Amino acid sequence: MTERIEITDFVTGEAVEAELFDDVAVEHFLEAQEEWRPVVVEARWKLSATGEQHLIPRHAHWDWTNKEEDLKLLAFTFYGLRCGGKLQGLMKLQTVGHRCRLPEQIGKPLVYVDYIETAPWNIKLLMRALGREPQYAPIGSVLIRAAVRKSIEEGLKGRLGLHSLPTSEQFYLHACGMESVDKDPAKQNLLWCEFTPEGAERFTTGGTL
Repeated sequence: MTERIEITDFVTGEAVEAELFDDVAVEHFLEAQEEWRPVVVEARWKLSATGEQHLIPRHAHWDWTNKEEDLKLLAFTFYGLRCGGKLQGLMKLQTVGHRCRLPEQIGKPLVYVDYIETAPWNIKLLMRALGREPQYAPIGSVLIRAAVRKSIEEGLKGRLGLHSLPTSEQFYLHACGMESVDKDPAKQNLLWCEFTPEGAERFTTGGTL
């Protein structure tokens, strides 16, 4: 599946064409490592001098090539987003093995967002701390909408769950409108966020960046 979509170029403020695709291969993982990580290393070096290391995303150490074996498993689905000749985002979903935790839908199956990452040059706080403007948006929203659609395709009515990194909680809870349950001590005390079918519909029809 390859879908032509529009995202926003931050510099011009204009809509530009991008590709959302699910035929992710190891070459995309290698591209992320080769192009994304040097930007993070540069940012870490510069921000350490100003005491702003906290702006470095906690996912900056992820190595997507470690997920190569999961490409062969039916339980996992990967999505990528490309624009301007570069990879702008990656996401890994698990379609089996996870259950809802919200009281009103506890125990029901959902699609789990295992990993989701935006290219560092699209992260507003990070780029502006470096005196630059981010390049494209809304990468995260596009990927989460794809995850909701996958949930619907699997017959799960848009139910979606994930463990949020602390720096991403505001995005999931406020921009996406997901609901939180609790911190999960079994998952590095990360906050569990979840979509009900109604919440997923609200987001897909009117979500923000």
